[in-house]
Amino acid sequence: MNVITRLFPLLAIISAVIAYIFPQLFPPLADLIVPLLTLIMFAMGMTLTLENFKQVLIRPQGIMLGTGLQFVLMPFFAFTLVHVFPISAELATGLILVGCCPGGTASNVVCFLAKGNLALSISLTMVSTLLSVVATPFLTWLYIGQAIEVPITDMMLSILQMVIVPVLAGLFINTWLGARLGRVSPLFPAISVLAIVLIIGIVVALNSNN
Repeated sequence: MNVITRLFPLLAIISAVIAYIFPQLFPPLADLIVPLLTLIMFAMGMTLTLENFKQVLIRPQGIMLGTGLQFVLMPFFAFTLVHVFPISAELATGLILVGCCPGGTASNVVCFLAKGNLALSISLTMVSTLLSVVATPFLTWLYIGQAIEVPITDMMLSILQMVIVPVLAGLFINTWLGARLGRVSPLFPAISVLAIVLIIGIVVALNSNN
């Protein structure tokens, strides 16, 4: 199963190429994106313990630094890029808006595959989403000159559904039943990789006309 994890970049490219050449294969699977993301986060939770989150809380500097970088450097870099490269006003607005938004599920997936501090990444996602109620409208006003309404309720429900609940479920199962799941635990990273590869194919196929 470790082979599948190591081959993730190659599998991702193959999935994207197939989806681009045969886009009709993937759109029927579009409704699976949210369940697949939920499965990925559950699999991530199965690799965590309460001790992982305890270490994050003991050293809150990581959350403070990560949140600061999220809402200071990202918007600034986006603002810089749109002034360096000749892109349309619409793309410039979209790029800056993305830079002003909180982290999401994708960042946790990348952290998981890179074998980073997953507990810290998930904590940052939750904190940045809460702060985005104030930070995102202010930053878009600062960099774009117009205010936007942040759908905080939808964002929180999305984070709750696709991140917090499945991660906690995996975490508690791993905490209390981890010793009995020794043989199947190595499967979860491979399951995550295959789910991500399928999501990549679906997304590429849905946007192949662009």
